[in-house]
Amino acid sequence: MMRTKTIEKIVREFIAKELTLSPESIHLDDNLVEDLHADSMDIVNVVTAIESRFKISFPENLQVPYNGYTLRFLVEGIQSALKAKNPVRRAVKAATEKAKPSEKKAKKKKEKAPKEAPKAAPEVEEKTDNL
Repeated sequence: MMRTKTIEKIVREFIAKELTLSPESIHLDDNLVEDLHADSMDIVNVVTAIESRFKISFPENLQVPYNGYTLRFLVEGIQSALKAKNPVRRAVKAATEKAKPSEKKAKKKKEKAPKEAPKAAPEVEEKTDNL
């Protein structure tokens, strides 16, 4: 997995290039809109560059609104996406889900199972001794 500092450096460079700033002037908690004066198109370009570089996709609900975007937010989003993308993590998650059937499935199976008829008492043969 890529180190946090490496991700941070790459994202800082994307932001700096898009906003024509020096990378050193961008701090972890600078708000891209309020502090760095990015507009929505700037942010779309940064997000697109990130997705392309890291081969990830941010969920649609994280892309808007942009007013909460900081360098830290983007770095954490990348780390989260990379962890989810990790094939070992996906395999473990899939195996765990298969091992634990959901409660609904278990409940449905229980409801669909035919009710067992009460078992009849075993027949007992009477033995009579012939004298």
